[in-house]
Amino acid sequence: MTTETPELDAAAVGRDIGLRAPAGLPPEVLAETLRTAIAAAIPVTQSTPYPRKPRMWPWWLGYAGLWGVVALLARIESTGGRFPSEVRVLLGMLALGLVLATFVLLVVGRALKSGHASKIAAIDAVSQAAADSIRETALNSAWEMANRPSRIAPKTTLRPTWPRPAPQPYGVSHQGAEELAAGWMRHLGADDAVVTQFSGDGGIDVVSSRCIAQVKNLAPGSAVPVAQIRELAGVAAHDGRTPVFFTSGSYSAGGVEFADRAKMALFIYDAPRGTLSSANGVAHVALQHGLHPRI
Repeated sequence: MTTETPELDAAAVGRDIGLRAPAGLPPEVLAETLRTAIAAAIPVTQSTPYPRKPRMWPWWLGYAGLWGVVALLARIESTGGRFPSEVRVLLGMLALGLVLATFVLLVVGRALKSGHASKIAAIDAVSQAAADSIRETALNSAWEMANRPSRIAPKTTLRPTWPRPAPQPYGVSHQGAEELAAGWMRHLGADDAVVTQFSGDGGIDVVSSRCIAQVKNLAPGSAVPVAQIRELAGVAAHDGRTPVFFTSGSYSAGGVEFADRAKMALFIYDAPRGTLSSANGVAHVALQHGLHPRI
């Protein structure tokens, strides 16, 4: 007995997600939050089975067997056996044919492998397109529900997903670098990250409930000295929050070594390109898993 899987009601999924959306989010954050939740609720499903992977081993097995026959006959000939000249010519032609067959098998195997990969890519593309269409329907429904004026505040809400900061083609000022770092921290899970608005904070430029960050907008080729990393680590030890460092330059070898011991994430931002990279292992983990939970 077989049962059919009921068809997914994308609009209903969207309405449910829209009802759980936090209130008061900026439009771009709300859209990203809904999109992330819908992607988790509606995974890409493959309806068409993958074609069987081509098997070349029977051909290679037969190929090896023919070489074995050639080797056996050649050994018999070399140990005193006397084959007619016609047989010796045939044996030589067989050996030459097997050498050529090597290239034929390699080319055929590569072509079959490429064709198989192309078929799988086509199936994946169709599945992705179908999922994207369903997700678009769900997103429209979720957006409409999340923005209903009469919507009741949910008891449990989705965690906001902040989008990646946009590229800044002309670079950023020192203040702009701090705002950029705050945007990256929010994108990595520190939802409440904001730029500090006061001085005398021990060099802290961005704060969240669980992280403190310092930002250095440096010229190309400039490196953050180890002294500044030590200073931030000292402030974090007194403050109790996780230290994070951002720069547009680089870090000294001693600074990276100290940051690893202090469990401090070292990031390098590229404002024109809109990218963020890691300069040590702690930052690499944060890029993969976020700043929350605690790195």
